[in-house]
Amino acid sequence: MRKKRRSIVVEGRNDSRVDAQAVQDAVDYYDEVILRGTFNFGSSMVQISKSVVIGGEGRENDIPTTTIYKQGWRFPFTEFDSIFKVDGEGADVTIENIHFTDFNHTCIWGIQCNSLNVKNNRITLMTGYGRGESFGAFGDAVIGIFVWGPELGIFKGEVTVEGNYIDLARGGAFGGFLTRGGLEDDPEYRLDLFNHEYYMGFGVAVHRSSKTVSIENNVIRNANARGIATTCNLPSADVRIRNNTILSDVYGSYPFSSPEAGAGILAQSAWGFPSPGFNVDIEGNIIRLDKLNHCGIIVLGPVTDREGAGKLSGGVIRKNRIHLKNGYEGIHVRKCDDFEVTDNTISGEAYYGIRISGRSKSGRLDLRALNNVVEGNDMRDLRVRDPNEYSNNHADGRMFAESPGGSATAYVWLNVNTNGNIIKVSSNETVIDQGEDNTIRYG
Repeated sequence: MRKKRRSIVVEGRNDSRVDAQAVQDAVDYYDEVILRGTFNFGSSMVQISKSVVIGGEGRENDIPTTTIYKQGWRFPFTEFDSIFKVDGEGADVTIENIHFTDFNHTCIWGIQCNSLNVKNNRITLMTGYGRGESFGAFGDAVIGIFVWGPELGIFKGEVTVEGNYIDLARGGAFGGFLTRGGLEDDPEYRLDLFNHEYYMGFGVAVHRSSKTVSIENNVIRNANARGIATTCNLPSADVRIRNNTILSDVYGSYPFSSPEAGAGILAQSAWGFPSPGFNVDIEGNIIRLDKLNHCGIIVLGPVTDREGAGKLSGGVIRKNRIHLKNGYEGIHVRKCDDFEVTDNTISGEAYYGIRISGRSKSGRLDLRALNNVVEGNDMRDLRVRDPNEYSNNHADGRMFAESPGGSATAYVWLNVNTNGNIIKVSSNETVIDQGEDNTIRYG
């Protein structure tokens, strides 16, 4: 006989003394929790340790009418924090149709469960300043939806992030970035992240997952570090990043001292852990980044050469539409093999439309970029930026291609550590090929 589903409706009182506890009691004892009204969680978080569906009641103009926010935390801080923390072995958890309007560090944080479904929510901040977990010299990290297994462990459940709207700087010029009298338009300028002059914003971040990860049909705005990032997943993981819209008109944060100001989508095999690589499918996304030195899509091999680290291989970057203003590069495949980069549209302005790069062997790892295929990409509306003082200052073969006069830019650049790649471009598209045994076909 099927067990009857137990449900409860919880009314928000907009009172930090009772709201978080009322929701905590509901998720502890009921299978379905329906939230109604406005909830003030103060500095508390709700921990979810069993199967439950948490949903907001009502929607107007496609915006959930149930709202939750936090207030009263101390800054800076160095501990993980969230509104909902999902940590229940074997639990099936759904969080849907809620408008989260303020939080510190992370809005929804998944640590362990059997399945995590985050659907049709709205996560917005007026600004990300003063909200991030302080991460040493890297700065303050602000994350909309974060999946990261227990300490040094694996997230063993299925992950679905679908239909959410995330904006980490809805205040625009007044809240998304504090102007520095025009310094921000200097491509050499970097804010002091260590001293909280800026923050690193991530829309969705998935780390150390082991099963299917589906990130689809979300709208992500003003994530100044990464719109979507997925790193260090296991070989059993199948990561699908499809049909998302990623937009930003705030300046990038140059996260982790990276050469690009920010990226719409980033996938990396091994960053903090020696992970061996995973399958990733990046398809049908729309990316528009309006400030300088951004990159549309990046896939990266390992940072570390420790035992157990490996490359991304056999992935797909297909049918994405990328538009950059004063951009760095449209698509970058670095230290990865056998990727298909096909049928993408890249427009606007960038130093490079598509880059394939690697580095020399490191210990047992061959970190060259091998056997990737680039074809069918539409770059008719891309203007390749001319070399300038900034590119000439960084013409080191890694940030920018070297030329006798300084730097060189092109529609496609393959650096010296590339081998066996196949590139098919239009007859008027320039290619810099510094690698070995690459095939360049014009037509």
